[in-house]
Amino acid sequence: MRFRREHRIEVSASRVIELSLDPSFMKRLNIEAMHVQQYESLSRDVGPGSITLKNRITPQDNMPGFIKKLVGGGFSYEETVTHQTGSDSVSAVMVPSVMRDKLKMGYTMQVIPVGENACRRIMDWDIEVKVFGLGGQIEKFAAAEVERGLESSAGFLNKHGAAT
Repeated sequence: MRFRREHRIEVSASRVIELSLDPSFMKRLNIEAMHVQQYESLSRDVGPGSITLKNRITPQDNMPGFIKKLVGGGFSYEETVTHQTGSDSVSAVMVPSVMRDKLKMGYTMQVIPVGENACRRIMDWDIEVKVFGLGGQIEKFAAAEVERGLESSAGFLNKHGAAT
């Protein structure tokens, strides 16, 4: 399943990129706005031409019963976020703690300036679940959770992005 969501963020495009690569800001955003159970920054590597963050995230435990039964307890994922220095985008790949060969998620975020202190955040998501008979339902659940998170993160960025 692929989908795109756009939000106007009242923060400059360069600041949105900067905040997306700031482990302490991303921890606040994930915990305060998206209400994840746990957010752990594993590493931040600044290399020639790129910045990479690795995080472990435990989302809210609000999966429908049939998904909980399928994945078992303690679902989390490791997220690798990459930014090519000077570009207007960030990409991420999420690797789940369970069913790694059946669940794939990732996104690309592009920020386009709209004036001096605002931008359009364009998020292109890809969610793929290879579970016979249930994949589509799980993808719909995951997409709904992502969309809820995108709305929350946009609000948080608009409220706190310029001030931090």
